[in-house]
Amino acid sequence: MTPLLAVDGHHLLYRSWWGFSDRRITSRDGTRDLTGVFGFLAILRKTHLEETPDHEIVVVFDGENAAASRQAQDADYKANRAQADHSAIHSLPMVKDGLDATGVTWIELDDHEGDDVIATLTHTALTDGRTVTCYSGDRDLFQLASDKVTVLNPARRRITPAEVVDRHGILPRQWPDFRALTGDASDNIPGVRGIGPKTAAGLLADGLHLEQLQGSPRLLQPRCQAITETWNQVLTWRNMIQLNHHIPLPRAVTTGHTTPTMPKAATVLEDLHLW
Repeated sequence: MTPLLAVDGHHLLYRSWWGFSDRRITSRDGTRDLTGVFGFLAILRKTHLEETPDHEIVVVFDGENAAASRQAQDADYKANRAQADHSAIHSLPMVKDGLDATGVTWIELDDHEGDDVIATLTHTALTDGRTVTCYSGDRDLFQLASDKVTVLNPARRRITPAEVVDRHGILPRQWPDFRALTGDASDNIPGVRGIGPKTAAGLLADGLHLEQLQGSPRLLQPRCQAITETWNQVLTWRNMIQLNHHIPLPRAVTTGHTTPTMPKAATVLEDLHLW
């Protein structure tokens, strides 16, 4: 079966936009900033060629109302991003046009975050007997790592279950529990006061999940009092971090066939008359 390369589209777009901050790429008349679309297509092509040449590519974008369901659980979720510079989004229509021109499949579901769609695509691919590479710098995808799924980060490092254990002292399936305790600044989840990675890993030792900690002697340590005091909130954070792999997907999101080698980014922009 053809392996799947599931790409975190928004992560790659922002990385492309800011990765060339000291050398912008513009149209010949200087009126259009093409840095985001050029970088996106160039990095995706290079990744496919060098890391996953036999894979089928599917690029996944966050929907416009993607965060709403989690913000209903906690209004502070991603609230820190409201004042961030989102200039990269102006390149999104051009990126989508570029993907269409190269025959690369992309998907965006209005009410769903890209991570959940990637989790669903991964679950479906595994059911079909396929292996999966998830391309992203978002560590929440670590929870998907298995003997059939690896996470390829922008530094071209493949995150496997063994790496998650070595670096964080937990199993991939415990990632939501771990991050609920330690926090996730990028999503504005503060975690529990006084609980760092080492303490969290110790509490979750032997593969435990949060529910198995309640009433456990492990929580009798003085520093763990904050966990019991905020128990319901910790469970809410855990549920928010946990990816949903049951998103209804349109038919034929994937073809099961290897994506042909993409043209060079400059060629695509020329064909789209963006230069």
